Amino acid sequence: MSKRKATTIAAIAVIGLTAALLFAASTANLLLAGDYYVKIDNAHVSKNEPDGGVINFGSSEPYLYKLEAINAKGDRAEIEFGTYRELRQNAFLRLDLQPIRGVVGWSEVPEDALPAKVAATLS
Repeated sequence: MSKRKATTIAAIAVIGLTAALLFAASTANLLLAGDYYVKIDNAHVSKNEPDGGVINFGSSEPYLYKLEAINAKGDRAEIEFGTYRELRQNAFLRLDLQPIRGVVGWSEVPEDALPAKVAATLS
């Protein structure tokens, strides 16, 4: 095989792998950033079992929430995040998301402090 042909095949493979990784990251919400808001529904919480010493790339918190979130522009996403306790039913949270890292912090906010599109959707 010629050097040019091998280089072309390698370039196509790298482009394909990059596209596959970007697609996987976008479907797993790994590219989301900024503030997203959720309304707590304790029907969507599960116990997060420890991995017994195995590296856990998800949350190591004992409670795991998987909820629909919305940002101030109206974009929706299903977000998964961990907490150290069960949260108050129907509470509104502002989630701080960073690319790759996911939810890096959250805080409870009063309903009247929600952005208009968020309040219309979650209330």
